[in-house]
Amino acid sequence: MSAATPPASGPAQDAVGDPAYSTRQAWGLVLALTLVNVMAQVDRFAMTLLVTPMQKDLGLNDTQTGLIGGLVTGVFYALAGLPLARLADQISRKTLIIVGIVGWSLMTMASGLAVGFWTLCIARLLLSVGEASLGPAANSMISNVFPSKRLSTPLSVFASAGSLGNAAASALVALFLALAVWAQGFLSFGGEPMAPWRIVMLGLGLMGLVPLVAMLLVREPVRPRDDAQPGFKAFVAHLRPRWSGYAPCYLGYAFFVLPFVALSFWVPTAFERTHGMPTTVSGLWLGLGYLVAGTPGTLLGGWLAQRWIAAGRTDGNLRVLFVATALAMPAAAASQLVPNAMLGMAFVWLAMCCAAMALGPVTAAIQALTPVPYRAQAAAVLYLLIYIVAFMGIPLAGALTDGLFGDPKRLGQSLVVIGVVFGLLSMWVVFRGRQAHLAALAERQSG
Repeated sequence: MSAATPPASGPAQDAVGDPAYSTRQAWGLVLALTLVNVMAQVDRFAMTLLVTPMQKDLGLNDTQTGLIGGLVTGVFYALAGLPLARLADQISRKTLIIVGIVGWSLMTMASGLAVGFWTLCIARLLLSVGEASLGPAANSMISNVFPSKRLSTPLSVFASAGSLGNAAASALVALFLALAVWAQGFLSFGGEPMAPWRIVMLGLGLMGLVPLVAMLLVREPVRPRDDAQPGFKAFVAHLRPRWSGYAPCYLGYAFFVLPFVALSFWVPTAFERTHGMPTTVSGLWLGLGYLVAGTPGTLLGGWLAQRWIAAGRTDGNLRVLFVATALAMPAAAASQLVPNAMLGMAFVWLAMCCAAMALGPVTAAIQALTPVPYRAQAAAVLYLLIYIVAFMGIPLAGALTDGLFGDPKRLGQSLVVIGVVFGLLSMWVVFRGRQAHLAALAERQSG
């Protein structure tokens, strides 16, 4: 990855914000933020592995569980993202992330002390607000110590936490479930030995000390001088005349990721209905896929974008999104059409690898278009679209199955339709917006 990595020692002289930040410090910052992101993903994903005992103890049905785990979490994450991003553009980003870590760790522990729907709902809602502080602030910090032409690799490393966090959640939940047998000897709740799932939540909350220490050890980069004034109105004023240049990144990625949000949610159910594979088995295969396919895919996307940019193709980040869509779309469709379950899972892994390629480069492309004071807000808009637009793929797949096909066993065909339609739409948006993106990028580089 020599073409993508700054010199091994000495100051990062081409960094855009803090020239005193050495290359080693810059990568130390990336690794610390990635660790924080991994633990945020663990706290978010762990609930999906504990649904059955939580439903039993709290008296929740599937609708209530889905509201808490999906709609409520996603909507409040999205709504909190923009004001927190504006705050990140105005105050210490390190402090904001530290407060977020403390907040979501406490809310993870509070989830383990919930007594019903509303207490769990409030805990997960506040957890999502705390986690919403991380993405925009982290993207802003990373873009402050790496130049635009080298942003794809560090941002792809940060993005790899999504796959790593899902894999880590499986391991940590299993570990704490094993320890729960011992801990029940001295932990009680409601006058009875504490349920293992509650002990898992308490343990994961305490694990927040790890990313907290990591953030305490890094230094807040000094922001570069910029004539633009931070603030949401000023950001909108910057964005409005350049929207056509941003659209391939924002809309292209939101349309691209919509089918894969639906796929990751519905694959266990689809494989059970089509192939008779138990959801517990397909869930384990998916978890392994995040580790061995998703993480390398994320790093591959960053490396490929850097190679293209180094070769003089300034739209290298956008090219990765187009290529990832072209490769992932047929793989996702094949996963639902082949007659063998394990062959279908292999195609799911391939689709996961291709889908993971795009987030780092797309984030880098957005950061490259944006003046420093607005970069956290620019990143927040991407997360907003992901959580509002892309997460609509989950109910859309269900509606197609019930309304269009009228047969639960044809859920896989609904996923194919969604993948093809939104994959083609993403490629069209990227293709049509490429010239506007290049023009906006040239304007930013000349300014």
